[in-house]
Amino acid sequence: MSLLLVKWLISFASVSLALGGWYFDAIRKPPTHLFNPHWLPHARYHSALWLFSISIASVGTLWLLWGQYPERDSQLAIWVAAFLSGLFYLSFFPSLLFRNASAWDDGEKPFLFTAPQVLIALIMTVILAIALWMDGQLRV
Repeated sequence: MSLLLVKWLISFASVSLALGGWYFDAIRKPPTHLFNPHWLPHARYHSALWLFSISIASVGTLWLLWGQYPERDSQLAIWVAAFLSGLFYLSFFPSLLFRNASAWDDGEKPFLFTAPQVLIALIMTVILAIALWMDGQLRV
């Protein structure tokens, strides 16, 4: 167990969030979110907000983990780095509580007990929790 592994786990969760978000919401064909011609302009605006928010958070996470500054590798820096990604992953769960909301893309037939992105969010949240637990163990 090492601080390097903690930083790599958090980095993996953060970069996966940004790359996955851009791929599934903007690049994948047919378009499901940002470039979906059936979406209202304001809904596409919110999709763009989401994508740029996770991208900026990912850059912030990577800077906190790997940047050159006096408090690098402090417990606060590690925890805030994990929080930046965790904030987005954790938001997947209460969002399911809204009536008539679905994590499944419109028109997609469910093939699992939950939408894949919710399962991925759960896995990444566990990875972040493990990284924070490891960081705590290293500091004891």
